[in-house]
Amino acid sequence: MSAAVLLRAPARSTRIVACLLMAAAAACSTAPAPTRPVSEGRVPDAAIAVDDTLYVRYPPAVDAADIGPALVLTADWSQAVAGAPASSYRAARLEVLEEAVDLEALRGRGRAVTLLPASAWDSLLHDSLWSFAPAQADQAALAVVQGNDVVFARAGDRLLFHRLERKPAGLQVVRRVSDEELSQQVSTALRERYGADGLVLFDTGGSSAGRSLVLVDIARSQTVLVIPAAAPVAATPPADPQQALSVTEALILRSHVVTPLTQPFTAAARLSWLTLQTTLGLMPKTRPAPITAPPAAGEAAPMDLAAFERELDERFGARAIAAPRLDLLIDGDVFFPRLVQALQDARESVLIRLYIFDTDPYALQIADLLKERSKEIQVRVLLDELGTIAAASAIGRLPYAGGYPYPDTPGSIVDYLQQGSAIRVRTVSNPWLTSDHTKAIVIDGERAFVGGMNIGMEYRYEWHDLMVEVQGAVAAKLARDFELAWSHTAAGGDIARLARALERGPDPEPAPAAGPRVRLLTTRTGNPEILTAQLMAIRRARHLIYVEQPYVSDDEIIAALVDARRRGVDVRVVLPTAGDSGFMNAANLVATNVFVRNGVRVYAYPGMTHAKAALFDGWACLGSANYDKLSLRINRELNIATSDPDFVAALRQNLFERDFARAREVTEPKPLGWSTYISSYIANQL
Repeated sequence: MSAAVLLRAPARSTRIVACLLMAAAAACSTAPAPTRPVSEGRVPDAAIAVDDTLYVRYPPAVDAADIGPALVLTADWSQAVAGAPASSYRAARLEVLEEAVDLEALRGRGRAVTLLPASAWDSLLHDSLWSFAPAQADQAALAVVQGNDVVFARAGDRLLFHRLERKPAGLQVVRRVSDEELSQQVSTALRERYGADGLVLFDTGGSSAGRSLVLVDIARSQTVLVIPAAAPVAATPPADPQQALSVTEALILRSHVVTPLTQPFTAAARLSWLTLQTTLGLMPKTRPAPITAPPAAGEAAPMDLAAFERELDERFGARAIAAPRLDLLIDGDVFFPRLVQALQDARESVLIRLYIFDTDPYALQIADLLKERSKEIQVRVLLDELGTIAAASAIGRLPYAGGYPYPDTPGSIVDYLQQGSAIRVRTVSNPWLTSDHTKAIVIDGERAFVGGMNIGMEYRYEWHDLMVEVQGAVAAKLARDFELAWSHTAAGGDIARLARALERGPDPEPAPAAGPRVRLLTTRTGNPEILTAQLMAIRRARHLIYVEQPYVSDDEIIAALVDARRRGVDVRVVLPTAGDSGFMNAANLVATNVFVRNGVRVYAYPGMTHAKAALFDGWACLGSANYDKLSLRINRELNIATSDPDFVAALRQNLFERDFARAREVTEPKPLGWSTYISSYIANQL
C-alpha cells in the first residue's frame, strides 16, 4: 500500500477579530499561487542528521535540465507539533537552504541516515500494522499514516486498507492505534538490522505535493513525516477578486443590508444588547487585591447537587432531560471516527450546525462522505458565514504542501458541498459582527454530538478538544433547535422563524426511567444562560472548581473564581501555551497573573487546548462557549451540563487529571509589558 498522503494545514483562528482583519485586507489579497515541490522529479541519494536537523541531498533530475543543480534541503522536527494530543504525528518541512551545504563535511559531527525505497516502507508498514488488526472480519483498527486516517482489517493473510471516510459502513473501528504505538512497532522491527541508534529515511513515493519522506529515529521510537517544500510558480500571483467579493457580500450586503430587512426584530435586539454589553465592558473594572495567604483548598464538603439542580430548574424554567446515553469524546482521534460511523449509519437525516466547515483536505473528505450520503438520506448543513470564510482564508501551522488527494482547494465549502449532491446548505449572517458559534450535529433526531469541535484538520489532528455524544430526547430537542435556526435563515427571516416556532413539533419519545439527566444551556440575545449557570455554580461550589479554556478574559468570571478560592475552594485553571489569537493570549497572561496572586492554581497546557469545560464540585458544564465576552454574552452558543456521577468522574479523570499531569504549573506571576495589557483590554471587548 502506498500511503503517501499530504494535507494542507487548516485555519488557525476562529475569532471574530480575525474576520475583521481579513475583511479589511480582502481588497488587496491575492490568490495562493500554484505550488510545486522544489524536489519534484528527484529521488534523494544521501542524508545526514545533526541533532534534530535533517539534511537531505537531491541530485539533478534525469531529463529535467530546467530543474537545476543538486539541492540540499533541511528539516527541523524538534518542536514539531509540540504538546499536541497523543494521537498526533510529528511533521516537518524540508526547506531550501540559502547557502550551499557540504553534506560530506557534516558526516563527522552528524549521524548517518539509511535511505530506503517506498517498497520497503510499504512492507514494513504492513507488517507493523498486522499485529494491531482485529481478528474478526467485520472489525478494523485505525491509525494515522502520513497524515491520513487509515482503517485496516484482516483478509486472510493480508490487510485491506481504506480511508476512514470511505470504509465499508459495516466495518466497525474497534481499536485506535496511537502514533506512539505505531512508532514503537516500526522502530522495534528496524532495530535488529539498523541498530538501536539507527536513523532510517523512507522515500514513500510521489503524491500531489511531491515525494514525501518518513524518518524513523529508532532510539526515540519516533517517526516524522517530512514534506518537501513547495516553491511558487509565479512570483507575483494575480489578485483574487472573488475572495474580496465574498467577504464584502457577507459583511456588508447580507449581514447589514439584507438581514436587517428580513430579521428586523432580531437585528434591532442584537444591536441593543451588543451596545449595552460593550458599554458595560468599557467601564473600568477593579481587579481583586492579591492575598498573601489563601486558606487551605478543598477541605469543605461539596455542594448539595440535588438542591443546585432544583435551583437551576427554577432559574431557567426547565428541568434536565434524561438521556439513555452520554459519552465524553476527548480529541479528534476519538470523536471523528465516531462521527464517521454515525454518518454512515444514519437512516433518515443528518443535521450539521457549525461555526466552521473548513476547506482543508480533511474537511473535504468529510464533505465527500456527506455528499455520498445525501444520495440516500436528507443532509442539511448550517454554517456561520464569516467563521467559515475566515477559516478557508487563513494559513495553517502544520507543514503540508499540497492537498492530496485534492489537487485544488475549493474557494467555497458551501459550493463544494452542494456541487453534485443533494445537500442543502445555508449560512447564518453576521449582523453587527455577531456569530453563531454553536457546534451541534444531529443524526436521525436520535443521537447528537455537542462540544467545541468544528470540521477541519486542526480539530482532527492538532488541537486538544472534546465533544459529547448524547442520545434520546436531548437529540430531538437539538433537532428542533436546528429547525428554528434553519428557518430563520430563509427569506422570511423573523416571520419564518416565528411560524416554525408556532408549529407543533413531533411528539417526543418517552424519557427513559433511568440514565443521566442532561441540561442544555445557551447564549442568546438578552439571555446568557451559560454565563448565569456557571456563575451560580462558581458561587455555590465548596470543594473544587476545575476549568479548562482556550480564552479567559471575562472579568466577572475571573473575579468569581478568585472569590471561590478565597472561600477555600480548590480552584484550578488549564490554559494553552500556544493559543491561536494574540489578543486572547495576552488576556490569558493577565488572567494567569491575577489567578496566581490569589492562590488559584494555573496549568500551562503544552500546545493548544480548545476544550471548553468546567467542573464545579459534582456538576459539569462543557460545550462551545469560551470564557470571553463573545461567547458568554453576545454570540449564539451551546453547552451541555450534568451532575451524573459517572460522567463527572470520567471528565475529572480523563480530561482534568490527565491535563494537570501533562501541563506545567505556573507558580509565579510573570512580568508583563504595556502592550500585553493593551492587547488584553482589546480582548475584553471580544
